[in-house]
Amino acid sequence: MSVALSNAQQPEQALYRFDRVHVALPGPDAITQNDIDRFWRDGFLAVQNVYTTAEVEAAKAGLSDLIAGRNPDFTNVQLEGLPAAGNLKAEDVPPDQREQYVRKLMHFAWADTRLLAMRDHPVLMAIVQRLLGEQATISQEMALLKPAHHGSEKPWHQDNAYFLYEPMDRVMGTWTALDEATADNGCMHMIPGSHAQGPRPHLHIRDCQLPDGSVDIERDTIVPLAPGGVLFFLGLVHHGTPPNRSPNRRRALQFHYAAASCRKLDPAKHAELFHDSEGYAGCVWAGDLKPRRVQ
Repeated sequence: MSVALSNAQQPEQALYRFDRVHVALPGPDAITQNDIDRFWRDGFLAVQNVYTTAEVEAAKAGLSDLIAGRNPDFTNVQLEGLPAAGNLKAEDVPPDQREQYVRKLMHFAWADTRLLAMRDHPVLMAIVQRLLGEQATISQEMALLKPAHHGSEKPWHQDNAYFLYEPMDRVMGTWTALDEATADNGCMHMIPGSHAQGPRPHLHIRDCQLPDGSVDIERDTIVPLAPGGVLFFLGLVHHGTPPNRSPNRRRALQFHYAAASCRKLDPAKHAELFHDSEGYAGCVWAGDLKPRRVQ
């Protein structure tokens, strides 16, 4: 069943369910062929204990150092929830206060060896390649943070709406919990099997997203994870995260990998795949392609 969002409703009340839970496997050694088959059927699979506690703590320290500006060459920090004092940048906020306002870091592995180790971790890469059935290379890296109380929603979307790779079923995302990711603080929500629908129109509403009424909310499945657990998912599966209104922050690393068989997708072909009756309906900024904003 699809639902529309009224102005009186909070996004999590109308667009997310919390009663269906994907239970993560206890660790990498537990993955069987049945789990691989389930990954291709549902579009995702979660595995706990991919990283050790020490590795998770090192990654969090790495993020904190970058946010605090301890590597002055790194500037890809995106803030949110700032006081109404204009368009402040990270350097305008005292270092000891920045983390409560950070939403995202991009392209960071070059700037910190601890984060590079997370991206290229042999256990993570072994699972990626086992699920895809071939070698893969990194295509994107982000740190996604939801500060306590006001961490914003990432609406339902398909990651391939942002990427210029084909075939689209050979692009995989990995989402690593650095804090306990729960139903309360904005863990991942997935629609099992939604990747089988292929590319779907995306519009810029609250973000570049699937239109609210096009998501099969009745099948929404949450994916709670302990620190060091990883969600593996295909680039066409519908997924999103509700706001964090809890007192606990939620930090995650998200890496995308393209299989060796992938090739670059021409923007014109991307526009043919992500479209509606009014034209381009995707999230790529390339040439004449721009997400279409809906007021």
